Amino acid sequence: MDRSDLAVVIPCHNEAATIGEVVRQAARHADVIVVDDRSTDGSGQVARAGGARVIDSASRGYDGALDTGLRQAWTDGYRFVVTMDADGEHDPAILAQFRAAFEQGADLVCGFRPRPQRAAEYAVGLIGVLRFRIRDLLCGMKGYSRRVLERYYESGLPLSVNMAPAMLWRRAGGSVAEVAVTGTPRLDRPRFGRALKANWAIWRAFRTALAQTRRARPAPKHLGVGP
Repeated sequence: MDRSDLAVVIPCHNEAATIGEVVRQAARHADVIVVDDRSTDGSGQVARAGGARVIDSASRGYDGALDTGLRQAWTDGYRFVVTMDADGEHDPAILAQFRAAFEQGADLVCGFRPRPQRAAEYAVGLIGVLRFRIRDLLCGMKGYSRRVLERYYESGLPLSVNMAPAMLWRRAGGSVAEVAVTGTPRLDRPRFGRALKANWAIWRAFRTALAQTRRARPAPKHLGVGP
């Protein structure tokens, strides 16, 4: 597996304090694509100075930025793509483990954190284990092969907090590898907050993704997954 086979996609909104170092460390392992989601603090310039390719998000919000980056990596022809956060909570050194999992034949690689941050994440985590045998569906550090992304794109489903590609792949019978994810907890307010409103938003996004993936058409036979 050549270095040019792997891209790292990092959605970014006002993370100038951390994005530079995240990019510099991630660039040791793969090509870095930072998706600037209308930052007003110069995050894009900091990321570019760190060695990233910076593109503007096609639509506002985390899902929109992530989808923009995944589609750019797909268009550019990368065989594998890993998503990670811009705030330093995901240690870029772990990318070496994602690469190793891909080299060993994995199509889907899911990170899992030491503990959930919010009440809703405990519930999603439990259902994720029972339904999909994935320990941390909400972890933002995930790795996809082109086969996983092809399955997702053929479904026509929205991204839904980076869960849909993994859920579709597992529902179709595809295998998964998992990697423990560590990093530095952010000191400011988390992206989704910790209040009741944030918990409800996460739970609602998960329920929507669960219902949509349940109704998705079967995986095409050429992908080699399923019964």
